[in-house]
Amino acid sequence: MEMLTIGVVGAGVMGSDIAYLCARAGCAVLAYDIAPAQLDAGHLRRTQLIDRALTRGHLDTASADQLISRIRSTHQLGDLAVCDVIIEAVSERLDIKEVVFRALDEIAQPDALIASNTSGLSISHLAALTKRPSHIVGMHFFNPAVVMQLVELIEGAESSPAFMARAEHLARALGKTPVRVRECPGFLVNRILVRAMVASYREGATDTPSYHDIDAAITTRGPAPMGPYALGDLIGLDTMDLLQRDLAVAYGDRFDDGGALGAQVGAGRLGRKNGTGFVTDDHAQAHATPTRNAADTYYLAALDEALRCASEQIAAPSDIDLAMRLGAGWEIGPFSWASEQGVAQIARTLSARTDATDDVLRSIPIEEIIMEAVHHAPPSPEPNL
Repeated sequence: MEMLTIGVVGAGVMGSDIAYLCARAGCAVLAYDIAPAQLDAGHLRRTQLIDRALTRGHLDTASADQLISRIRSTHQLGDLAVCDVIIEAVSERLDIKEVVFRALDEIAQPDALIASNTSGLSISHLAALTKRPSHIVGMHFFNPAVVMQLVELIEGAESSPAFMARAEHLARALGKTPVRVRECPGFLVNRILVRAMVASYREGATDTPSYHDIDAAITTRGPAPMGPYALGDLIGLDTMDLLQRDLAVAYGDRFDDGGALGAQVGAGRLGRKNGTGFVTDDHAQAHATPTRNAADTYYLAALDEALRCASEQIAAPSDIDLAMRLGAGWEIGPFSWASEQGVAQIARTLSARTDATDDVLRSIPIEEIIMEAVHHAPPSPEPNL
């Protein structure tokens, strides 16, 4: 890869990890944050990553010294005027990102690629704040960015093919697996994953098994490594509540969670971040035989949403499976799961479910999409070191 100069805006965990990845790939990096204390924290984070790589034998001392020398911290945004690429990784608040993009438009090189690491905010909206909307793309790294293989490449309404190709080339140079995603609320992985989770929450509000039992059913009978209750606690129930609300506004009742998240947040139960949640402070273990119904609820909801994404051409069917493997940690994607269950039977089951029988689903060629995904499945990428 041509040795680029890359600016990273935001020195939090994600920004620091992205800066580290860029330097590891041989690029010169300018790490910007408005707060000097945050810049110091970002430097410490990168030092810890380098120390870990040294301990594991992934770097030698000379390479580590070279890597750290490629990164320079700055609290002057104008210093990023020399950058070929700028990746924004500030807080997931639209008002903050709007300020950043307007400022970047004023100082960036005319031909610079400007990418946002947003996990769900509109790339088209951010691009429209600039005089160069064709140069703006989404590069959604998954947390922790050093470990997670997937980068969702988000195509906004005016993102040009040339700049999308540049972003894809950069992601591969960073050792990542890019999946192209046409912009939609929630993008791809979060949209499918949250749909499955809220289906479980909605059913769990009236069903008898414990949260532990539901999680056990899902991990025992399918490819997900963690059930929706433990995963919600890990993500943060306040964060999940905001995601669910935004997606319910965008897509309607199929993202209704039965009030489960609001009840937890209203009671001050936020998951692992404060030691309370669905299962975080409940040390009881699953005791019942995991029920097939709980697993079917979860995986059929994920499959339903994946089919909608494929039908809307948000991503190619094989890429949807790949994204769920690399971004959500599933052993196989939802289409491959459906294939293993029996395509014809799954199609009948999905079409018969009360929450899935609508005009959109009936118009989707379920079996064709599943078979296309399985037929064109790419090989598993090598894991990041």
